Amino acid sequence: MKKHARYGFIISVLCLGLLGTVNAQDIEYGVKAGILFNMPSYDHDAVSNSDSKFGVQAGVFARTSERLFLQGELTFSTFKSEYTFQQQNYNPTFYQLNVPIQLGYKIVENDQMNLRASVGPQVNYNLKENRATSNNHFNRFTYDGVVNLGTDISRFAIDLRYNHSVNKTSKELESRDRIIGLSVGYKF
Repeated sequence: MKKHARYGFIISVLCLGLLGTVNAQDIEYGVKAGILFNMPSYDHDAVSNSDSKFGVQAGVFARTSERLFLQGELTFSTFKSEYTFQQQNYNPTFYQLNVPIQLGYKIVENDQMNLRASVGPQVNYNLKENRATSNNHFNRFTYDGVVNLGTDISRFAIDLRYNHSVNKTSKELESRDRIIGLSVGYKF
Protein backbone atom coordinates (compact mmCIF):
# COMPACT_ATOMS: atom_id res chain seq x y z
CA MET A 1 0.00 0.00 0.00
CA LYS A 2 2.93 2.35 0.71
CA LYS A 3 4.10 1.84 -2.86
CA HIS A 4 0.69 2.94 -4.23
CA ALA A 5 0.65 5.99 -1.94
CA ARG A 6 4.12 6.93 -3.18
CA TYR A 7 3.04 6.67 -6.85
CA GLY A 8 -0.09 8.67 -6.09
CA PHE A 9 1.97 11.37 -4.36
CA ILE A 10 4.42 11.61 -7.27
CA ILE A 11 1.60 11.90 -9.81
CA SER A 12 -0.16 14.52 -7.64
CA VAL A 13 3.01 16.63 -7.40
CA LEU A 14 3.48 16.43 -11.18
CA CYS A 15 -0.15 17.45 -11.72
CA LEU A 16 0.17 20.44 -9.39
CA GLY A 17 3.34 21.52 -11.17
CA LEU A 18 1.67 21.24 -14.54
CA LEU A 19 -1.41 23.13 -13.30
CA GLY A 20 0.84 26.06 -12.51
CA THR A 21 1.79 26.31 -16.18
CA VAL A 22 -1.84 25.91 -17.27
CA ASN A 23 -3.28 28.86 -15.32
CA ALA A 24 -2.52 31.38 -18.07
CA GLN A 25 -4.06 29.25 -20.83
CA ASP A 26 -7.66 28.72 -21.90
CA ILE A 27 -9.12 25.36 -20.93
CA GLU A 28 -11.67 23.35 -22.91
CA TYR A 29 -14.04 21.05 -21.00
CA GLY A 30 -16.06 18.15 -22.32
CA VAL A 31 -17.74 14.80 -21.86
CA LYS A 32 -16.83 11.55 -23.58
CA ALA A 33 -18.08 8.00 -24.00
CA GLY A 34 -16.82 5.02 -25.93
CA ILE A 35 -16.00 1.35 -26.23
CA LEU A 36 -12.98 -0.59 -24.97
CA PHE A 37 -11.42 -3.82 -26.17
CA ASN A 38 -9.48 -5.58 -23.40
CA MET A 39 -6.68 -7.94 -24.50
CA PRO A 40 -5.06 -9.15 -21.26
CA SER A 41 -1.73 -10.95 -21.37
CA TYR A 42 -0.77 -13.69 -18.91
CA ASP A 43 2.80 -14.83 -18.31
CA HIS A 44 1.78 -17.72 -16.03
CA ASP A 45 1.92 -21.18 -17.67
CA ALA A 46 -1.22 -22.37 -15.85
CA VAL A 47 -3.43 -19.73 -17.56
CA SER A 48 -5.23 -20.88 -20.68
CA ASN A 49 -8.25 -20.04 -22.81
CA SER A 50 -7.95 -16.32 -22.20
CA ASP A 51 -10.42 -14.30 -24.23
CA SER A 52 -10.56 -10.63 -25.19
CA LYS A 53 -13.75 -8.76 -24.28
CA PHE A 54 -15.48 -5.46 -25.08
CA GLY A 55 -16.31 -2.86 -22.45
CA VAL A 56 -17.52 0.72 -22.16
CA GLN A 57 -16.29 3.98 -20.69
CA ALA A 58 -17.73 7.43 -19.93
CA GLY A 59 -16.33 10.51 -18.29
CA VAL A 60 -15.18 14.10 -18.43
CA PHE A 61 -12.03 15.78 -19.70
CA ALA A 62 -10.25 19.13 -19.56
CA ARG A 63 -7.66 20.23 -22.12
CA THR A 64 -5.57 23.34 -22.57
CA SER A 65 -6.26 25.02 -25.90
CA GLU A 66 -2.63 25.60 -26.96
CA ARG A 67 -0.89 23.65 -29.72
CA LEU A 68 1.24 21.87 -27.10
CA PHE A 69 -1.49 20.82 -24.67
CA LEU A 70 -2.11 19.06 -21.40
CA GLN A 71 -5.23 16.91 -20.98
CA GLY A 72 -6.62 15.35 -17.83
CA GLU A 73 -9.61 13.04 -17.56
CA LEU A 74 -11.77 11.26 -15.04
CA THR A 75 -13.56 8.27 -16.56
CA PHE A 76 -15.53 5.28 -15.37
CA SER A 77 -14.93 2.09 -17.33
CA THR A 78 -16.19 -1.44 -17.13
CA PHE A 79 -14.94 -4.51 -18.98
CA LYS A 80 -14.69 -8.26 -18.56
CA SER A 81 -11.95 -10.82 -18.67
CA GLU A 82 -12.23 -14.55 -19.22
CA TYR A 83 -9.59 -17.21 -18.62
CA THR A 84 -8.92 -20.66 -17.19
CA PHE A 85 -6.43 -21.08 -14.34
CA GLN A 86 -5.53 -24.56 -13.07
CA GLN A 87 -8.62 -26.11 -14.70
CA GLN A 88 -11.03 -23.55 -13.19
CA ASN A 89 -12.85 -20.88 -15.25
CA TYR A 90 -12.88 -17.23 -14.16
CA ASN A 91 -15.01 -14.39 -15.59
CA PRO A 92 -14.29 -11.24 -13.55
CA THR A 93 -15.98 -7.94 -14.41
CA PHE A 94 -13.95 -4.82 -13.68
CA TYR A 95 -15.42 -1.46 -12.64
CA GLN A 96 -12.69 1.17 -12.68
CA LEU A 97 -12.09 4.85 -12.16
CA ASN A 98 -9.37 5.98 -14.57
CA VAL A 99 -7.30 9.16 -14.34
CA PRO A 100 -5.08 9.69 -17.39
CA ILE A 101 -2.88 12.77 -17.70
CA GLN A 102 -1.49 13.34 -21.18
CA LEU A 103 0.92 15.72 -22.81
CA GLY A 104 0.04 16.23 -26.45
CA TYR A 105 0.68 18.15 -29.63
CA LYS A 106 -1.78 19.32 -32.29
CA ILE A 107 -0.13 18.09 -35.50
CA VAL A 108 -2.70 19.84 -37.71
CA GLU A 109 -4.62 22.84 -36.41
CA ASN A 110 -7.08 25.10 -38.23
CA ASP A 111 -10.53 26.64 -37.67
CA GLN A 112 -12.53 23.56 -38.70
CA MET A 113 -10.50 20.70 -37.19
CA ASN A 114 -7.30 19.53 -35.62
CA LEU A 115 -5.35 16.29 -35.50
CA ARG A 116 -3.56 15.60 -32.22
CA ALA A 117 -1.32 13.00 -30.60
CA SER A 118 -0.64 12.58 -26.88
CA VAL A 119 1.08 10.30 -24.37
CA GLY A 120 1.10 9.99 -20.61
CA PRO A 121 0.44 7.94 -17.49
CA GLN A 122 -2.90 6.65 -16.25
CA VAL A 123 -3.89 5.57 -12.74
CA ASN A 124 -6.69 2.98 -12.46
CA TYR A 125 -8.63 2.13 -9.33
CA ASN A 126 -10.77 -1.03 -9.24
CA LEU A 127 -14.01 -0.16 -7.44
CA LYS A 128 -14.91 -3.82 -6.95
CA GLU A 129 -12.58 -6.47 -5.59
CA ASN A 130 -12.24 -9.32 -8.10
CA ARG A 131 -10.74 -12.72 -7.50
CA ALA A 132 -7.91 -13.53 -9.87
CA THR A 133 -7.75 -17.10 -8.53
CA SER A 134 -9.39 -18.95 -5.68
CA ASN A 135 -7.08 -17.35 -3.11
CA ASN A 136 -5.76 -14.20 -4.81
CA HIS A 137 -7.32 -10.90 -5.90
CA PHE A 138 -6.56 -8.44 -8.68
CA ASN A 139 -4.69 -5.33 -7.57
CA ARG A 140 -6.90 -2.38 -6.59
CA PHE A 141 -4.47 0.13 -8.18
CA THR A 142 -2.87 -0.34 -11.58
CA TYR A 143 -0.83 2.02 -13.72
CA ASP A 144 -0.82 2.31 -17.50
CA GLY A 145 1.13 4.03 -20.22
CA VAL A 146 -1.25 5.71 -22.70
CA VAL A 147 -0.80 6.60 -26.38
CA ASN A 148 -3.63 8.57 -27.99
CA LEU A 149 -4.44 9.80 -31.51
CA GLY A 150 -7.43 12.09 -31.86
CA THR A 151 -9.21 14.72 -33.89
CA ASP A 152 -11.52 17.58 -33.05
CA ILE A 153 -14.13 18.56 -35.62
CA SER A 154 -16.03 21.63 -34.47
CA ARG A 155 -17.11 20.74 -30.89
CA PHE A 156 -16.80 16.96 -31.35
CA ALA A 157 -13.72 14.96 -30.32
CA ILE A 158 -12.87 11.46 -31.59
CA ASP A 159 -10.06 9.53 -29.91
CA LEU A 160 -8.32 6.20 -30.54
CA ARG A 161 -6.26 5.13 -27.53
CA TYR A 162 -3.96 2.29 -26.49
CA ASN A 163 -3.28 1.56 -22.80
CA HIS A 164 -0.63 -0.88 -21.62
CA SER A 165 -0.25 -1.86 -17.96
CA VAL A 166 3.02 -0.81 -16.39
CA ASN A 167 2.50 -3.00 -13.32
CA LYS A 168 0.89 -6.42 -13.09
CA THR A 169 -2.87 -6.51 -12.54
CA SER A 170 -2.40 -9.79 -10.64
CA LYS A 171 0.89 -11.06 -9.22
CA GLU A 172 -0.22 -14.70 -9.17
CA LEU A 173 -1.43 -14.69 -12.79
CA GLU A 174 1.41 -12.41 -13.91
CA SER A 175 -1.16 -10.51 -15.96
CA ARG A 176 -1.16 -7.12 -17.65
CA ASP A 177 -4.01 -5.32 -19.40
CA ARG A 178 -3.71 -4.08 -22.95
CA ILE A 179 -6.73 -1.99 -23.91
CA ILE A 180 -7.72 -0.29 -27.16
CA GLY A 181 -10.40 2.37 -26.78
CA LEU A 182 -12.47 4.40 -29.22
CA SER A 183 -14.41 7.35 -27.83
CA VAL A 184 -16.51 10.28 -28.98
CA GLY A 185 -16.65 13.48 -26.95
CA TYR A 186 -18.35 16.84 -26.94
CA LYS A 187 -16.57 20.06 -25.89
CA PHE A 188 -18.56 22.81 -24.15
